[in-house]
Amino acid sequence: MSFSDVLRLAGVGQRDAAAILLKEEFGKLQSPEQRVNLCRWIASCFEGLRDYGSAAEWYEMTGLLSLGETSSDAANAIRALPEYEKARQFYTLCEDDEKVELCDSVIAQLKGCFAGS
Repeated sequence: MSFSDVLRLAGVGQRDAAAILLKEEFGKLQSPEQRVNLCRWIASCFEGLRDYGSAAEWYEMTGLLSLGETSSDAANAIRALPEYEKARQFYTLCEDDEKVELCDSVIAQLKGCFAGS
């Protein structure tokens, strides 16, 4: 099954089936960079579908994975920051105040990490 098939499943409301297929593909990827790129791509797809809650979750996952991408904490923080900012933006659209606050906290920590280096 291709990624376009997965997106079609998500688009017609079969998100559980789509999520299972995406998790299987995700598990096959070896490098952190590949996983980050896949998460970013999935997030942008959900953004295009106007499923802002799912987009936010995937941007948040992208940010989390970016934190372990290299051996440099500062470089990882710089990579993760825009992903968490996008997640916060979409959680704001969904009016998920708890998640917005969590993203705000992570963003402040990330800014402190690379500002201090």
